[in-house]
Amino acid sequence: MTASNTSPLHRSVCDRSARITIWGAGFIGLSAATAFAQEGFHCAIVDVDASRVRCINAGTVPLPGFEDRVQLDPQTLRDGRLRAVSPDDKDALDAQIHLICVNTDRDGKAFQDPLQAVLKAIGSAHRADRELLVSIESTVSVRWLDLVLPLLTGATGVVGTGIHLATAPRRDWLLDPEMNLRSLPRVVGTLSPASQPLVTELYGTVSDVVHMAGDWTRAALSKSVENLYRYVDLVLTNQLAAAYPDLDMAEVFRLAGTKWNVPSLHPSIGIGGYCIPLSPHYAGDGLLGEGQLPLVDSALDWDAAHPSRVAEWLTNKFDGPIGILGISYAPDVHVPQGSPTLALAAALSAHGADVRLHDPFLSTEEVIARGEGARALSWPEDLAAVRTLVIATPHTVYADLPDHLSALADPPTVIDSLGKLREAFAGTKVRYVEIGTPALWAEHNPVLGNGSSVSDGTR
Repeated sequence: MTASNTSPLHRSVCDRSARITIWGAGFIGLSAATAFAQEGFHCAIVDVDASRVRCINAGTVPLPGFEDRVQLDPQTLRDGRLRAVSPDDKDALDAQIHLICVNTDRDGKAFQDPLQAVLKAIGSAHRADRELLVSIESTVSVRWLDLVLPLLTGATGVVGTGIHLATAPRRDWLLDPEMNLRSLPRVVGTLSPASQPLVTELYGTVSDVVHMAGDWTRAALSKSVENLYRYVDLVLTNQLAAAYPDLDMAEVFRLAGTKWNVPSLHPSIGIGGYCIPLSPHYAGDGLLGEGQLPLVDSALDWDAAHPSRVAEWLTNKFDGPIGILGISYAPDVHVPQGSPTLALAAALSAHGADVRLHDPFLSTEEVIARGEGARALSWPEDLAAVRTLVIATPHTVYADLPDHLSALADPPTVIDSLGKLREAFAGTKVRYVEIGTPALWAEHNPVLGNGSSVSDGTR
């Protein structure tokens, strides 16, 4: 299609004159805004958090640990190509392209209220005489898509030629900066085939590979399905480690991962993050009736009991107080949402354990507020005050943990969830247990063994 045959909105995307409003200044929204701004678009990023708005406009990334993953170019801020605003900003509402990147989960469940609020705000400002593109980058249930047009227009009829609706779920891998918005293949889909050229053109400016789905429902569901594959695999990893407590299952999983089409997984204390643990809820939400995903239902039930299972193993086999290092589900970032550590802390407290938590990206006050009855652990001063120390998240700051513990007269036993410090502890006097390997000096536990599931930093 030549430029002369495209719509005015399409032509404005081609020449970068289109104004884009991004809703949500979390990692997804902020990284999208900076990417489009660097490509020459004028972008307004909307957030209800006034402190985030101020930080962005001052050139500061308001997301601890993400400073190296999101680049705020001073030039884009100076020339107005990127600015942060409140939800009532008239110019932001007046844009013809809106990308929705708000959180759609709360307390571990799918939650659509923020999405609905944004759609209503966009609809209230839309003029019928202009084209409008609304693309949902947040993870959603396919059932929610039926509500989009009524919320935008207040009508239930077919979409008009001037409104383009799309889904473009994000993929992110926090453990590798080379796997980013530009390099990771992007799946997009539109409600109307007529919108496909416009949406392909837009996302092709920031992603090297764009896969156009047959429609926007299939694109939206692909995000839940790809994460659901991971979820079931991780629960199975957990179960296998529990089923073979006397074997070095960590090695078994490493060996299995040498096959070209088998992922390398590691058992650990729990499945963390925004996307993977939530994928069963999004995928199942669009189904009519119960029991259509029995494998998923079984995995959910088993996984829901897992924090208590791990807590029982720890309290029965190891001394307290129990310290846990790392609350964020991924290393070196501030992401306490969906933390397997917090679920374990709650289960340990329910078992009567004295629990101490530390994370370099959370203040003492935040640890106490989120800690489910646990106390804050001061790093490294309080290491001698615990008898068992769980390494939940291998933040870089913990790299010298073996030196700190080796200097103690009677160091605590270390339980390493992911085995990241296996080699560092080799040859030290510290009692070290990697989850998924036999603890030969501990009594056999037929309920848990040494297994659990894994948090691997995937979104």
